[in-house]
Amino acid sequence: MIGIVVTGHGEFASGLTSAVELIAGRQEQYEVVTFNQDKTPETLSEDLKAAIERVNTGEGVLVFTDLKGGTPFKESAMLSASFSNIEVLTGTNLAMLLEASLMRMGDVEVQAFSRSLVETGASQVDFFELVLETSEDDFDGDGI
Repeated sequence: MIGIVVTGHGEFASGLTSAVELIAGRQEQYEVVTFNQDKTPETLSEDLKAAIERVNTGEGVLVFTDLKGGTPFKESAMLSASFSNIEVLTGTNLAMLLEASLMRMGDVEVQAFSRSLVETGASQVDFFELVLETSEDDFDGDGI
């Protein structure tokens, strides 16, 4: 099973994890690493390294981060160079994390899997537009 580490600013990681567990149940080989005001980048890196080691069974690890260029992303990216079979994803949303949690078992190659998760996440970004339908019958044409 591919391991999962979720990190981000504040309670980002624990909030998303709460939603994943509500929908898909408690997850194995899954760690949350928070980055709060009292944590330095060095401490975050140590926590991330320990979490990666705990979830890594040799099949790969996906590290989900919030903001590209943010400290959790940068520290994860730097750490990925010292491990093999680790993929760092950024811009994480619930759809991609939920799919990863549900589909990470079996014969899954971590790099290809991470690419498909990025596509899933991107496909879920949209906006709602209220369209009021009108017909010509609604207007009598005379005006006021």
